Amino acid sequence: MIEYKFESIYLFADIIYQSVKDEVEFWNFDTNEFIQSATTFQKKSLLHIYSESTLFNYFNREFRKNGDCYDKNSIDEWQSIFSAYNVNLRFPDCGFDDAEDDDCVYDWFLNNEVCFRELFEIISVEVVHILFANKKFLLKFNELARKSFDEIPNTLLSEKGTIKRTAIPKWVKKAVFYRDYGRCVFCNKDLTGIFSTMTSSNYDHIIPLNKQGFNDICNIQLSCENCNKRKGAKEEKTIYKYEPRW
Repeated sequence: MIEYKFESIYLFADIIYQSVKDEVEFWNFDTNEFIQSATTFQKKSLLHIYSESTLFNYFNREFRKNGDCYDKNSIDEWQSIFSAYNVNLRFPDCGFDDAEDDDCVYDWFLNNEVCFRELFEIISVEVVHILFANKKFLLKFNELARKSFDEIPNTLLSEKGTIKRTAIPKWVKKAVFYRDYGRCVFCNKDLTGIFSTMTSSNYDHIIPLNKQGFNDICNIQLSCENCNKRKGAKEEKTIYKYEPRW
């Protein structure tokens, strides 16, 4: 079990949501982590990697361009976020006492770069927890992620130049089954086995591997056998209906 703090989390989740909507590509990220998560199912998904790197890039630019717009209360809010997530700032003092230093906020950010990276790595877990339930978002994210396909070495690709197919782990299937409420994302057929035993669950890639899709939990969806066979290696849009929780 993980205790989520959800400190200003919807601000951070919205930054990731808007970045995907605006097609802000992967940048300034750990390439080795990307390759591992893209080719073999990892619990640190591509969305985790995208979230932590995009948040760091976003606020690096924000503090650099607009640091002079921040005041002591703004920095205090950041310090409370660090405190909530138990991340210790190496240099807590922002230097507001020096009235002539217009770059003190950006310098404060740079001095605490390691701390910000640690913070965004933790926050990315909560961001994924929120956005993983949004199927329309996941489709857009996977369409964006494949723009970084050239990061994958040829040695890890099949003869067709695609990611090699691997078995989908049980933990992936279980997470996707619960996210999709045990229903086919195409026809909404119940696949829980509670009401009918004449159905079988299939797990396929949102973006097919032959369309430069990845072996990543955020690229897997639940479908019934009939819809899975009909879809094949084609890209088809899911229905965006959700079962109310009450």
